[in-house]
Amino acid sequence: MSDEKEKSKRTRAVIDRIEDGGMAVVLVGEDEHKVELPASLLPEGADAGSHLVIDLSLDEASRKEAEDRVKALQEKLEKRGGGEGQKSFKL
Repeated sequence: MSDEKEKSKRTRAVIDRIEDGGMAVVLVGEDEHKVELPASLLPEGADAGSHLVIDLSLDEASRKEAEDRVKALQEKLEKRGGGEGQKSFKL
């Protein structure tokens, strides 16, 4: 199996209904787990009864960027705290 295949999954879903507030109720997978999401995320033309294919994949680049931002913030806060006797912390 390739690394790309291991870092992604595909499943099927059915749109149960789209509520007045703009939320879609989607039944995901064989067990039909109910998921609510903004209807604006649905493909154009999707409506109640539409069948969907959902691809989920890891976004390693985005995760790395977030980790780098948190690390930079931690370093900035540690420098600001300065002085001895200050407790170290983790976000």
